[in-house]
Amino acid sequence: MYIAYMIMEYFKKNFKYFGALWALIVIVLFASCNGIDNYDEPDGAVYGALTDEITNENFQSEQPNGFNIKLFEKGSEMNSPITFWGKPDGTFKNAWIFQNEYQVVPTEGAFFPVDTVVVQVREETEVNFTVTPFLAVTNVSIQPSAGKVTASYEIARSRAADKIIERKTLVSEIPTVNNVVYNFKAETDLSGTSDEDILSTGFTDEVEVPAGIYYVRVAVATDNALKRYNYSKVFEVEVP
Repeated sequence: MYIAYMIMEYFKKNFKYFGALWALIVIVLFASCNGIDNYDEPDGAVYGALTDEITNENFQSEQPNGFNIKLFEKGSEMNSPITFWGKPDGTFKNAWIFQNEYQVVPTEGAFFPVDTVVVQVREETEVNFTVTPFLAVTNVSIQPSAGKVTASYEIARSRAADKIIERKTLVSEIPTVNNVVYNFKAETDLSGTSDEDILSTGFTDEVEVPAGIYYVRVAVATDNALKRYNYSKVFEVEVP
């Protein structure tokens, strides 16, 4: 009891000291928070598009699992890039970076490696790339008719690499349509067909669907390590 009494007396005598100490701690913490809030926000933006070397149109992809853009900022660690997904139509934009010099490169898409470019990023900076796709879907025709959608197309490439293994026509009830998002599909395994025959053949897929408005896309794939698909653009059709 005596020890407890002495402790209480000590705190009574030094109450003002401890109160002042706690007040100082609160002031320091508040000032620190204000210091963080006062840092400049990112004031730069980079945007652009990938062009398909074969079709001369925007590179068609999906999001996510389509392609990445990597930004290596000057003065930062080269093993810690800013990385973000590109859009299904081949465009990209990041409006939350600081104005500085960057190395910019598209990666991890269904295309062969692309050279890195050095860009001085300002408030709005455009940078575009031309890519060589693993495959391209060409001469695409999408025709709706009673109870079905018919897709006609060819497969092309300008550079050989992995075996061509798959083709499919995907039909979705919403504008987003890819290998994961679809309602109906027709697919064919090409792993047993020679690439020479595939590249010299025209293909037709028929997909049975109820009457309605649909979004249609053709997807083709090689046996690439990332399991990426090359796509046609999206077609909107109305099935009677």
